[in-house]
Amino acid sequence: MPLYINYDFIKSISREWRWWIVAIYTCALYAFLPFGTAFWRFVLNHWGSGINYLGLFCVCVLGLYFLIYLIFQKHVRQFSVYIAFFVISAGCLAVLKYLCVAGAERFHLLLYGILVAMVFWALKLDVKNKRIYLYTAIIGCALGTIDELIQGVLPSRVFDVRDIFMNWLSIGMGELFVIFVLRPDIYKQS
Repeated sequence: MPLYINYDFIKSISREWRWWIVAIYTCALYAFLPFGTAFWRFVLNHWGSGINYLGLFCVCVLGLYFLIYLIFQKHVRQFSVYIAFFVISAGCLAVLKYLCVAGAERFHLLLYGILVAMVFWALKLDVKNKRIYLYTAIIGCALGTIDELIQGVLPSRVFDVRDIFMNWLSIGMGELFVIFVLRPDIYKQS
């Protein structure tokens, strides 16, 4: 089948490298914080307000990719997985439309959804029961809160409880996606 991509190499990555990948991604998020406001201003000046919808576009493209993955790669036949996929996707779109005031906020879902998936991936070698979801949520929420605390001490940024809520909401949506759509077999070593 032409759409088949072999992802077995992902399963062979060691525990240490999984956590290094999480750490590098998190550090990249934190390192970008001092430049975020200036970068977003630069982007708006050069591409106009249409760029505010880039986060929405990225989430839609990622959603389409996962839908194709479920159909053609995993060959999922359970109707409940597709219902969960569309409910979670509709929830993401609602968050993007009604809760995101600025264009930069639309990247919370994408950035923290990816982060929570990577934390889950790193944890699943060590945690073999359903507590993995709780641990993933705790680590993700802690990282999202640290993000906002860092912004509170930066002169060019502002601490905002609403952003903590957006980070946590993004983590929750990402984790729901992992639980109900990707449905990893947490009892198998991978």
